[in-house]
Amino acid sequence: MRKIEKALIFANPRKPEVVALIGELARTLESCGVFVLFESRTADCVSGDGVSWDNLPQGIDMVISLGGDGTMLASARNVGARAIPVLGINLGRLGFLNELDPSEIAAAVPEIVAGKYAIVKRMMLDVLPPGEPKHHTALNEMVLDRGNSPRIIFHKIFVSGEFVAGVSADGLIVSSPTGSTAYNMAAGGGILSPDMEAFQVTALSPYTLSIRPLVVDASETVEIEYSTDGDEPPRLTLDGQSTRDIPPEGRIEIRKAPFSAHFVHYHNRTFYEVLRDKLGWASRPRRSS
Repeated sequence: MRKIEKALIFANPRKPEVVALIGELARTLESCGVFVLFESRTADCVSGDGVSWDNLPQGIDMVISLGGDGTMLASARNVGARAIPVLGINLGRLGFLNELDPSEIAAAVPEIVAGKYAIVKRMMLDVLPPGEPKHHTALNEMVLDRGNSPRIIFHKIFVSGEFVAGVSADGLIVSSPTGSTAYNMAAGGGILSPDMEAFQVTALSPYTLSIRPLVVDASETVEIEYSTDGDEPPRLTLDGQSTRDIPPEGRIEIRKAPFSAHFVHYHNRTFYEVLRDKLGWASRPRRSS
């Protein structure tokens, strides 16, 4: 791959160790001849000048994310349309999306700067909320839920205009393959290979035993028609970060985004190796004494 000449550092400022790691990362990059920029909030951590996501200069070869999966999700949403690759350094818990641990900065970053890495592409979601002209992007999932209301929501699920199912539930998740190991998995959905291009529709606490997670090809459009008679508005959340109240009834459209997230792949690990490691699938069950 191409050599890295200009990199943007984006960090989660709430992580206690982040200031020291920003300094170590910046020094390592600069020692390799890389011009280093800082995202605005990241720059506040090191008392430097920063650039906002809306005003990124041209020529950035890579974004380096210091944080957990949430920091990676924010990076992907902000630079996905520009196809800038994102390298994740994990300061979180699971870190499904992150490639490096902080202890690997000194050894791995110079090799990555020299071009010793691969790019993996991940499908993203294009979401059109009810009554809005603007489309929004998510990497993991879109969640429609009842927000602060105690009342359930009635949903009608359509695939490319064809009615599929009606379900009363606390909400619905529409996830990408990448997001299948996030909220979708916790809600009982299946795990999809991230190389697939598909949506998964998973109900949250459905008021029926017959409804099951539905996998839909990404060439289709998923539409959720919903209504509720609760006093509080339902809520729409993207990637667990971008949240808004929406009208008590409406329609949400979800399509495959016209661009993909680009992630830096350094270690020769497969998706299934990561699953075994992160979820503890290689562990043998304990014998009772």
